[in-house]
Amino acid sequence: MKTHEELTEESIKVKEQTLSAYLVENLGFEGGLNESLPGGTPRELMKVGSNTEDDNGRFFNHFHEPVSNRGLLEGTFDSSIDWSLRPKGEQGIRGNWSWNDAREYYYKALTSPAKSDRDTYWGKTFRALGQVMHLLQDAANPSHVRDDLHPFNDGLHDYMEKRSVGSYVSSGIVSPDPSILEQAGAIRSEPFSNLFDRDIYRGGNPGSTLANDVGITEYTNANFYSDDTIGSQSGSASAYPNVSELVPATTIPFGVQYLTLPRLGSPTELKARVAKYTGNQALAKYKLGHLQLDFLAQLQLDDLVYEAYSINLIPRAVGYSAAVLDYFFRGDLRIQGSGQCYEPGLDATQFWVDFTPANPSHYQEGQGFTLYFQDSNGLWVAEDFIPVREGAMRLTGGYTGSPSTVRLAVVYDGPLGPAGAVEARGIVAKAQKITGFIDRCLQ
Repeated sequence: MKTHEELTEESIKVKEQTLSAYLVENLGFEGGLNESLPGGTPRELMKVGSNTEDDNGRFFNHFHEPVSNRGLLEGTFDSSIDWSLRPKGEQGIRGNWSWNDAREYYYKALTSPAKSDRDTYWGKTFRALGQVMHLLQDAANPSHVRDDLHPFNDGLHDYMEKRSVGSYVSSGIVSPDPSILEQAGAIRSEPFSNLFDRDIYRGGNPGSTLANDVGITEYTNANFYSDDTIGSQSGSASAYPNVSELVPATTIPFGVQYLTLPRLGSPTELKARVAKYTGNQALAKYKLGHLQLDFLAQLQLDDLVYEAYSINLIPRAVGYSAAVLDYFFRGDLRIQGSGQCYEPGLDATQFWVDFTPANPSHYQEGQGFTLYFQDSNGLWVAEDFIPVREGAMRLTGGYTGSPSTVRLAVVYDGPLGPAGAVEARGIVAKAQKITGFIDRCLQ
């Protein structure tokens, strides 16, 4: 589906400079986002993932109603939060592509002995990230947050398939407040779940959803209709937008009366439109003017409404899915120095790397850092380990023979994050290449 590919492309563009630099400087990707991997580049693989997440019934798990905190059909299926955070290996429908699967693939990409296996897992890592991003993108579609299955068509989705995502983000995006990922999850313990739902909107406080410190499902649910959940005509449990809030638009294109939501903008603004009235226009004006609001059955959505929805929702879909990349590739190990030395009498070379973690309090006591390097057979092997501690740390290794270029990586795999917002499994790595050497090792 081209819309998800375009949303992912725009999300990557938002983080392109910082993410590409992270891949080069921390993970040893010489090509950054354009590194060649099995199946494509990181950029291409994320777009593949975002395009295939709907395959073979996976889409039934792409719904989250933020007031009831349930998935599709009143919780018959996983909510998109639970689906995104399924334990590794447990999705099982056309593969395993949850956040936790992405973490596992990331770890194997950093530590598997054979380069071919590491490259395969790199590909899976980026594809899984694309599939997770798809879930946040769906949360910017009202049908996915208002328990509306839309089995045959979805007006907003169909509208966007004919439009360019880029045209809606040229003037900026809406990114989540970074602080929401520095707090324990509101619906689940994982901070990542806050991108979907912070449990701020409880069904009666729609004004609270306009800031960027709420989950994307809360914003979408409280401010937009889906085709089949327009007020009481549909039996929808969603209290807002409430018809009592609606104000007639001041312009009447093609003789059609549109209704606007004041918290989205003034009656003169296209972006404030949330529905159109399809009945007698004179009667519509009379009813609105006299607050006789019993005309719900004649409210509908059309392309001008979908355009207004896109103006509001696409920048948020891009900003929130881009936040996935920031949160996944976080943490930095600062290298203070590295080198190698040769002992001719032993025909042996020793190497070392000195480093300090940024934000050392984010690393769990009892965990540690492992040094991997590429041996003479081209295999990646674990060589040394040091527990988490304050201050600078040194990891060392060695090999038989005179010095050559050494490729190594320091890897942390364990709980990660500030107090009160610890992710159960975070991974931080730093790749390094040592080319020079000194003649003698100092004792």
